[in-house]
Amino acid sequence: MSETRRLQRIGGNTLYVSLPKYWTKRMKLQQGDSVALTSRPDGSICVYPTIKPHKSKEIFLKINPKDPNQFLRRGIIAAYVDGFDVIKLEAKDRFTEKQQNVIRETIDHLFASELIEVTGNSITIQCLLRETLPIEKNLRRIHNILLAMFRETIFALKKEDLSLVEGLTRRKHDIERLSLVTIRSLRSVVLFPEPIEQIELSLIDCVDYLQILHIISEITENVYKILENVMALNKKALPKHILGPLCEACIHVQALYDRSIQALLSKDVLEANDILDSESNIESLWHICKKANEKSQIGSLTLAHVYLLIDNVKQIQQYSSEIAEIAIDRTEAELKRVD
Repeated sequence: MSETRRLQRIGGNTLYVSLPKYWTKRMKLQQGDSVALTSRPDGSICVYPTIKPHKSKEIFLKINPKDPNQFLRRGIIAAYVDGFDVIKLEAKDRFTEKQQNVIRETIDHLFASELIEVTGNSITIQCLLRETLPIEKNLRRIHNILLAMFRETIFALKKEDLSLVEGLTRRKHDIERLSLVTIRSLRSVVLFPEPIEQIELSLIDCVDYLQILHIISEITENVYKILENVMALNKKALPKHILGPLCEACIHVQALYDRSIQALLSKDVLEANDILDSESNIESLWHICKKANEKSQIGSLTLAHVYLLIDNVKQIQQYSSEIAEIAIDRTEAELKRVD
């Protein structure tokens, strides 16, 4: 809701504007109460009630015995990322054993969440996280885990040694947990606005970061699929004229992804543009593999795994370009605000 109010004068040079009655009533403000004024990057000022002791935000979810497990899982995750501190689940009769397992498995993916009460027909989940985590710091953490996972997968492909990727699948779980808690922080800024002194996030910042996290989630899936295909190729030695270019393409795209995130965080437009102009030899890999198959140098099953690997590498390259474009847009928008 938006409205225009005229500035009034008190005394000599002091200007004031009255606060809407509906808003003060909603915020339970009375004469003499304090409000906080926070300056935003775009020059606007936001008015908040004075920060009060944290009040838990609760949500109730009614669970039907016929609800699919995915519905139950999505409901819990949605409540978590929307910033609710307490999630109360209520069953019509009793939770089935399968539903209880789904709930516990879902909580394992949610950072700082615990079961605090369990009965036959009700379960209470509480998020113990109280402070808003630094968004960029979390992005760096997620990026570093994903980058290491990608790098070690390529190394295993190059050395044709499956033992080098043992334990890498667990990294995906770590990335998912960190991503969800970061999404929770961003959505909380939008859904439950409060004065933020440590990090000044505008709504457009939240939109951009949520988009970046979505892209990183897609890249995580691509890296995981590359890992699966590397594991499938372990006992099928690739000809050197295929393995060499394949590893080079992977290393090139891994570097592009890393550079795109660095350009985003450092607001480096020149680096971002260089990423967009970058070329790779991915397309030539299709022709090399096709010729090898025609000459019976590589079997059809092995070729299928190689094709899937190449396709995922190509997608990561495209996602890296998307991150670079967001980095350019964010930097240019910031420069316009300063001007």
